[in-house]
Amino acid sequence: MDSIWIGAGALTLAAVGFGLWRQRAAARRPLHRRAPAPRPAGTAAARPASLAAPAPAGPAASPPPELAAFAMRRADDLDAERQASYLGVFKDVPRPPRLLQHLLSPAFFDGASSAQLVDLISAEPLIAARVLATVNSAAHGLSRPVNSIGQAVTHLGLNQVRSLCVQHIMRSCFMVDGSERQPLLEATWAASALASELAQRLGLALGVDERGGLVSAVVLSFLGRLATQAHTPLGILQTIPPRNLLARAVAEQGQLGLCAAEIGRLLMAAWGLPGTVVADAADLDQVLVQPPAADARGQRLALGYLCARLGERMAHGELPDLAAFDLAADPGPECFHLRAMAGRPALVGLPAMLRAPDLLGAMQRLRLALKV
Repeated sequence: MDSIWIGAGALTLAAVGFGLWRQRAAARRPLHRRAPAPRPAGTAAARPASLAAPAPAGPAASPPPELAAFAMRRADDLDAERQASYLGVFKDVPRPPRLLQHLLSPAFFDGASSAQLVDLISAEPLIAARVLATVNSAAHGLSRPVNSIGQAVTHLGLNQVRSLCVQHIMRSCFMVDGSERQPLLEATWAASALASELAQRLGLALGVDERGGLVSAVVLSFLGRLATQAHTPLGILQTIPPRNLLARAVAEQGQLGLCAAEIGRLLMAAWGLPGTVVADAADLDQVLVQPPAADARGQRLALGYLCARLGERMAHGELPDLAAFDLAADPGPECFHLRAMAGRPALVGLPAMLRAPDLLGAMQRLRLALKV
């Protein structure tokens, strides 16, 4: 039975003050899948033709029954009152600093300089300290210590440092105590770090011109998962599988009324993040239930979704060797729609890229630093 929490309300869970209420309106309205909203004109730069041209369509395979039976509800389909009820549940989540809005603004993506990034980060001493600690960790294998954000940008590049900032800002919003929640959050943070590093490197290898947007979308796609892990009553949280995206999405929608990705969509919108950023991050998980479009944005979504899933598998110990991943032979429903896209430019050549020594070495260093 579909249910969601509300803040102050009629039915209260004693430990956390959450209530449950039935979504009668959802029962009266058939669920449907809606294609991702198109990117507004003028927000995307010109893209290489190799990323924009779709591959010839092949014969369509039938999805496995458990995937075909699941329809992901969209947060945008809820009325304003129910959206506000969800946000009331997460009212205690600290709002991120304005730095996050600056880092994800269209103007920053379109023309930010390294000097601007250094100035923005330096104005947030706590975030700057965490970024420097990460840059100087064994994960990045630098030959000499980095002592300033400017040096970090020089060594790692603007996009990677921006990604580290977004990760640390998200982490600061979901600091919790307790042995039950902490391992779940640690695994999600590790998955986010692994997925963003993978997106950065694969995006570069594939010549993705909006690589900064791709990496940010991958990082932000974990926001809803972090929120639910930090704020869901433990009794409910323990019924939600930590892995297997389809099983997790089914459980989240059944217990919470929305999947974690759609809860993340509501939070990002409430934080005032740009609409295109919100859509790109939240729509990544939609690749589970529908193939993305054959345009450049759809192919970025496919690549970002793949990186997010591989990051999760590595963080949970399911993929000890990245080179062992074979998309064509992967049996799980979470890769069903990706398998149908294997011939498209965004994914062609991935087997060789996933076996590249530089990539394998970088991911192994990061895994050791994250202890996964």
